[in-house]
Amino acid sequence: MSKISRAIGQVRQAFFGIIARAGTKAQITGNDGEVLDEMEIIQQVGFSSWIPKGSRVVVIPMLGKSSRSVIVGSTEAPVLVVANEGETVIYDQWGHQILLHKNGIKMIGDVEIVEGGLTVEKDIKSLAEISDKKSSMQAMRDTYNSHSNGNTPAPSQKM
Repeated sequence: MSKISRAIGQVRQAFFGIIARAGTKAQITGNDGEVLDEMEIIQQVGFSSWIPKGSRVVVIPMLGKSSRSVIVGSTEAPVLVVANEGETVIYDQWGHQILLHKNGIKMIGDVEIVEGGLTVEKDIKSLAEISDKKSSMQAMRDTYNSHSNGNTPAPSQKM
């Protein structure tokens, strides 16, 4: 039994670390100030994130060896967004968010569609200006409301 206990004692168990240097491979500070370099980060296919310096990570030593450790999860980044019951949130260290919640989807930050179009099946509402590459809708209203054709008066029904 003591041989088994000794053998198990030599197998490194999963542990928490702190990101010291971020990148495609990370450097972490582990227990008692140990430093592990060039650690592979394992993430889900279709999802990739940069783990900010200072984040806490879960480290699994493959085959029980520290030199073959991988990072499989992270938390406690400089920005932490807490999801409520039933919610899912994707966020970054600058505070941009996509929140899936009971009443729909809420996005914080600018949205840019680089390739492809946008099709909407219901109303579009804006609490601010709507513009295209030429002008804003408000500028179009201002032009229409004040225009006249020759000596006819401006439109009686304003936009």
